Amino acid sequence: MARALLLRWAEACVVLSLVAHVVVVPGVKVEESFSLTAVRDVVVHGLDQPQRFDHVEFEGAVPRSFIAPIALAAVALLPFKALSALELVRTGLEAQLIVRLTLALASALSVVFLSRSVRAAYGAKVAKYFLVLAATQFHVPYWAGRTLPNVLAFPLVQIALALFVCSPSLSSISNPRRSTRLHLLSAFSLLTFTAVVIRLELAALVAPFALEHLARGLVGVRELVVTGVVSAAASLALSVVVDSYFWQSPTWLWPEGQAFLFNVVEGKSADWGVSPASYYFLSALPKLLHLSLLPAALSIFSDRRTRRLVIPCLAFVAVLSGLEHKEWRFVVYVVPALTVAAAAGVVAVGALTASPLVRRLVLLSLLSLNALQTLLGLAASAPNYPGADALAFLEAHALLPATTPRAPQHDPWRVHVGTAAKMTGASNFVVLDSARARRAGDGGGDGDGPSSGAWYLAPLVPAERHAAVVVYDRAEPRAPWASYDFALVAADEALPPDAEVLYTASEFGGWDGGALLRGEWGKVSRRRDAVRVVRLPRGE
Repeated sequence: MARALLLRWAEACVVLSLVAHVVVVPGVKVEESFSLTAVRDVVVHGLDQPQRFDHVEFEGAVPRSFIAPIALAAVALLPFKALSALELVRTGLEAQLIVRLTLALASALSVVFLSRSVRAAYGAKVAKYFLVLAATQFHVPYWAGRTLPNVLAFPLVQIALALFVCSPSLSSISNPRRSTRLHLLSAFSLLTFTAVVIRLELAALVAPFALEHLARGLVGVRELVVTGVVSAAASLALSVVVDSYFWQSPTWLWPEGQAFLFNVVEGKSADWGVSPASYYFLSALPKLLHLSLLPAALSIFSDRRTRRLVIPCLAFVAVLSGLEHKEWRFVVYVVPALTVAAAAGVVAVGALTASPLVRRLVLLSLLSLNALQTLLGLAASAPNYPGADALAFLEAHALLPATTPRAPQHDPWRVHVGTAAKMTGASNFVVLDSARARRAGDGGGDGDGPSSGAWYLAPLVPAERHAAVVVYDRAEPRAPWASYDFALVAADEALPPDAEVLYTASEFGGWDGGALLRGEWGKVSRRRDAVRVVRLPRGE
């Protein structure tokens, strides 16, 4: 009973950790914008008005699939409706939190699901250590509630890994039953779907696991090929039909295929930077796992179960190392598997030394390092959303009548939202769901809410109904400065001579070790100017 309670407590720690990271740092950045905006468009406009979606006006470099955002919107719809009925959603930031918390919960539950398979294969102690290590890490909990395509794929990958973990490939059973083979084939089918629809690089994870299971005779060639072909064909058909509709493409469109051509075949991803082939192994994984790599390595060498789980994951990382452009989030899917290896390695240390005390000290050291990294990571990351900070200042201070008297001919206020602000927190939720806002060209609202059509927002209170209406213009290139009353612009952007800077939002600029040695705690975290709130003398 006590062991079961400890496991439930550890599972709760994972959920609370991922939720806490969303609440502590609610802002978003540009890499999250497509999926987040797509979720908002689906929730606000439904599925039958793709012409009103944001991507029609603001296209990205390559299209992305709408399938994962639609699924996230469908899950988030229940809390949206419940909280809307209670009139508890008053701002766009609160609506954005609903979406991010929904994704964080999905990610957390997938990690919990993986832990239960780990318990079946390794035992309760390894499962418990895996959960507490996963909960105290920084990168996965921090990003697990952020709407990047990699993170949307993350829960599905963890479910597939869980199906692999609890299979005979990680146990002593030599003749898998039909039900077990169905589990394995389901895992391959799920990974194939995720690769075809959300992130095509995951095909490089399917292949090593397929070879490993074929080599051990756990699945047959024929059934694996049939599963792969059927899953890929069905996934491709679904993506082409759904995404051609939402992108309103005159020809059939497969977003992941187009992204592969753009980024890999044409090599355009290299425009975002080129890293050496060793980056993932010598930089990314050490940054993600730190000292946990040491017990993970011990488990890989000493435990056959771990090798069968981790070696295909490392093969996946090796394949991605051949691409020029590299980011740690491209390999984030394998972090839980390596954390399982670390947990098994901690238990192995205790077995090798025959000392529970040594085992506990090793675990405590890893948890302490994780906690330190998390504290430093949050301290560095929380200030990195100056666009949201600047927008909050504008609405809370600059737009008040006492601060900025409004002439009748200047109704409504026009605000230019520059690229720097949009990239660092001024998302569509925050901008379009403002009580003062209406989208440029949309026309007026009905007085009960913003004209953005966000049905989930609570009715405006009397003071908000009489507040100035604001038109947020997000177009690039912008109109002439004389067209605006205010602007949110980069700190280094040239301004007209009659512009007045009202506020400058800063972002994290690095750590100052010298200040730490001098005992100047307030200066340890450096800041640099990022986004300015500017008042402009709008032309007549």
